Amino acid sequence: MGASQFFKRIRDSIEFRLGVWGRIVYRHAWLVILISCLCLAAIISQLPKLQVVASTEDYLHENDPARIFYDQFRRQYGRDQAIIVVVETDEVFELEFLEKLARLHTDIEDNVPKLQDVMSLVNARNTRGEGDSLIVGDLMEELPTSAQELAEVKRIAYANPLYKNNFFTHDGKYAAIVIETDALSSTEEFDDTDVALSGFEDDFSDAGDEGNGEAGESAEIEQKIITTEEDEAIVAALRDIIVNYQSENFNIYLGGSPPMIVRTMEIIRVDMSKFTLISMITIGLLLAFLFKRVVMVILPLTVSFLSVLCTLSLMAMTNLPMTIAGQIIPSFLIAVGVGNSVHIFAVFFQALNRGEGKEKSLSYALSHSGLAVIMTSLTTAGGLLSFTSAGMKPVADFGLITPIGILCALTLSLILLPALISVFPMRTGSMVHRNNGPANRFLLACARISYHHPLKVISVWFVLIGLGLFSAIKDLSFSHNPMDWYPKDDPVRDAILMVNDHFDGGMTLEMLVKTGEENGVKDPEILRRIDEIVAYAKTLSIGEMYAKQATSLSDISKEIHQALNENRSEYYKIPDDKTLLAQELLLFENSGSDDLEDRVDSLFTQARVTIKIPFTDALHFVPFNEVFEPKAREIMGDAAELQFTGIKAVMGKIFFELMNGMRDSYLLAVLVITPLMIFLIGSLRLGLISMIPNLTPIIITLGGMAWLGIPIDAFTMLIGSIALGLAVDDTIHFMHNFQRFYLNTGDCEEAIKQTLTTTGHALLFTTVVLTIGFLVYMLSVMGNLRTFGMLTGFCISMAFLADVLFAPALVTVLSRYRKPA
Repeated sequence: MGASQFFKRIRDSIEFRLGVWGRIVYRHAWLVILISCLCLAAIISQLPKLQVVASTEDYLHENDPARIFYDQFRRQYGRDQAIIVVVETDEVFELEFLEKLARLHTDIEDNVPKLQDVMSLVNARNTRGEGDSLIVGDLMEELPTSAQELAEVKRIAYANPLYKNNFFTHDGKYAAIVIETDALSSTEEFDDTDVALSGFEDDFSDAGDEGNGEAGESAEIEQKIITTEEDEAIVAALRDIIVNYQSENFNIYLGGSPPMIVRTMEIIRVDMSKFTLISMITIGLLLAFLFKRVVMVILPLTVSFLSVLCTLSLMAMTNLPMTIAGQIIPSFLIAVGVGNSVHIFAVFFQALNRGEGKEKSLSYALSHSGLAVIMTSLTTAGGLLSFTSAGMKPVADFGLITPIGILCALTLSLILLPALISVFPMRTGSMVHRNNGPANRFLLACARISYHHPLKVISVWFVLIGLGLFSAIKDLSFSHNPMDWYPKDDPVRDAILMVNDHFDGGMTLEMLVKTGEENGVKDPEILRRIDEIVAYAKTLSIGEMYAKQATSLSDISKEIHQALNENRSEYYKIPDDKTLLAQELLLFENSGSDDLEDRVDSLFTQARVTIKIPFTDALHFVPFNEVFEPKAREIMGDAAELQFTGIKAVMGKIFFELMNGMRDSYLLAVLVITPLMIFLIGSLRLGLISMIPNLTPIIITLGGMAWLGIPIDAFTMLIGSIALGLAVDDTIHFMHNFQRFYLNTGDCEEAIKQTLTTTGHALLFTTVVLTIGFLVYMLSVMGNLRTFGMLTGFCISMAFLADVLFAPALVTVLSRYRKPA
């Protein structure tokens, strides 16, 4: 028995059993509906537990080494993502402005939760010497009340290099309040990270772990990093406070990563609900217009919406959060679910209009279309499953939960939908378009062109493929820049640009200097090398990436040394004597300041260097880091080990995963889908050939992206596998029915005509539905989502044209050499 006969026997067996299932459902329709409703109610009851996340580190898996190291860094030194409140005014150093700034500063300290520290000109560290004493206090322990006192505050502020472009700008037009929030959550939940932390816990051990018997326990159970809900509470409190201070000469901007995270979550919640509703209304109107049947509106939308609720509830049950990529799931599942229903209804009404009863018509519909619906669902799910291997967590989660959603839609389409059809009153009458309608004329024209001019059609498509490949290889780029997602007038974007332009950037690259010995960083040579590394970083400017500010133990050392030498500027340097350095640091510790805790561990074995860099595309960080890291290691030499982390390093890792993830997911999608195509079509040769029109729209879309200058990002990388999974659906339906008609007629032209004038209408409708389902995202306020919707809609439309022009031309050429098996 040949392979074709083997596959045919399997298909026939499955189709027979699906027909039997249709009769069973019809005879026990109310029981099926009752059981389905009970199961759905139990699952959907978990929906309120669904969480939304949007932080940068959430783009990496919990077990990613870069994220593990970053989380451990935050547990040791606190959160590196500060909130920056920028205040624009005519002149910072005026009594009225400073009084209002001080009130705002105090209001934030008193009323914002989860605060670690609040820093501004009000309490900026002022290190000075008085006789033999070291005084570490605030810049304005008491607000100035006279012009003379104000002038002295201004003199000290401009003399301190750590104040400028950190707490105020050199032109005196902007002031900043830097808010550091707790890195750890106040919730009572803990992370079991005993396996993930293996090999990392020793990097952050300190004296607090020694002698108390808790080191081993803390390595096994770690308190959670601050949650998105806590970030929302922080930002909400700040917004409430800022409203009371906003005025004409006191214009406030709320910047930094936490406000951006909260803004993203707000958009996700609004957009997901909005797009789900728009998709349902638009698709419902389209169903009503085309089919003019209540049943064709109510039942497909009901089944699709229930599959969405079921999927989101399963996400809540399995602790999979809603991410920026996951917000497209509802509209996508509605479109897929409606497509399933249309294919079943099309065959059901064909049988019903022939005079068959409901039971027999339902059995016929499931036996005729059930297998195709199953296989199209599996191929779509297979294409999306390719994302589960992605190094970016939102993409991997999307690749896991969306196939589950597709299987939910499939299950409801084969169980609940037939039961609802059985009990729903309906009339006979064709639901198929008129034979002389514009859609039918278009499909017949495609059949004629592809059959009579196959080589020309194939040549045109291959030219498009060649141009797409050339453009993609030559000009396609990658990007990860969340700031560009927001509208130009969005307050969050404005605040980030304000921080970039006036305060030398709002993100950080963290460098750990690890000596491996107690008091190892109390070495003038180590501190001088840190200074040299910082000085080198300030000379770098690669693309949009630069570094103009840094904070380290060296700065504190120079402050102390100057203060203890009559505050003379020529002593703003690191002392040469190691013993003297240690004594000065001890004086600083005894002064009551806790600033050293942010810069070193308790044993002084390692020091933290924070380098400020702009919030910009991670694309620019990669070449910057490729130059900076090796040079930093060269400067430090064997004196200490350097390790790099911080939110910008995390973004760099995301960028790396973005490039590798696209390649791996596309390749895996092809490897998963191709065998499914061969199985359903029942022919190795035809199955392989059918992959050509499936890959064509992806290549053309990628080429178009390169030509238009649209980069690959966390959203646009999804297009290929999504489009491939959906394009395969149309190809399966075309090839499946073409083979049937060809075997019955033996005439290739007639088989193509019959396929396109029957199945072609369903393909056209599902293409319209899917395209609408993605084009609605062009209404989003986020630019990346608008681009994704436009490109995916275009790709799906191109896939339809490939299936009604390219695929018929290919089978025409193939039939002239050998009859398809």
